[in-house]
Amino acid sequence: MNTRDLAYYAALTKVKNFSQVAHQFGVTQPTITMALKRLEAHFGIQLIDRDQSHGQVTVTPAGVVLASHVRVITAELAAAEAELDRARSGKIRFGLPPIIGNFYFPTLAPRLMQAGLIDQLDTVEAGSQNLLADLRAGHLDGALLGSTGPLNAPALTVQPLRQVPFTIVVAPDHPLAAQTHVSFADLQDEPFVTLAEGFVHTKAFDWFTHTAGIQPSVVYRTQDVGLLKHMVQAKVGIALLAEMAVQPADHLHTLTLDDPGQPTFDIALVTSKTLHQTPAFTQLLAILAQSNAE
Repeated sequence: MNTRDLAYYAALTKVKNFSQVAHQFGVTQPTITMALKRLEAHFGIQLIDRDQSHGQVTVTPAGVVLASHVRVITAELAAAEAELDRARSGKIRFGLPPIIGNFYFPTLAPRLMQAGLIDQLDTVEAGSQNLLADLRAGHLDGALLGSTGPLNAPALTVQPLRQVPFTIVVAPDHPLAAQTHVSFADLQDEPFVTLAEGFVHTKAFDWFTHTAGIQPSVVYRTQDVGLLKHMVQAKVGIALLAEMAVQPADHLHTLTLDDPGQPTFDIALVTSKTLHQTPAFTQLLAILAQSNAE
């Protein structure tokens, strides 16, 4: 069976037009027709019902079944091609969300440099949800991902590394700075600056507001953690941040949250279950596992 035929078929079941599929792949329309005939001959059943008089294309029930499998097959082939390309290049394509990349990964950098791995890393920075999608599509070898609580990713290998509490962050001269801890319900009247949608912090913020039964005002949203902390320093609002994202040089005050059962900012190493592990990648995994044991 020709994998190209499967690609033509997947496109045909989507757009339901022979000429459009031919144009999409830069081939003639008879090429698409012959590919369909080969598939129907191979499986011994009609997959596409074409109304010659009206030029309409209908996918038969058997064709729908095959299409669902073809989508999985073509996705797996694309993932395999991407992984093999990276294996040939010798580079490790590794995903890092901004907070993990800025505040956790640097603690590992000296060991990675000593092992000669820094130059072999091709890092990709994006939100954890986007990186998770890239892992599933085979665009990444691995990633350090954040989540609220243990990450559930059945098709991937997940190794928990670290749990970090969320804290409330205020300016050092804010009235709340006189306290060391607070319940989220007590923050009803406080304006917040928050990270934008797509960050793990957004889910944590939703959990705290829902559980506390309050809806505080969000006066500013940003994708830049540094800007968020500057806004807190300027007393534009207070913020919810993972504890590790607040450094002494920020000159900010943190308050422990008293709310029971609250989520944590969980960091996990995530890889594909089918990943071909090069010696360099195996060494990287060992260093990350060692950091987890300490």
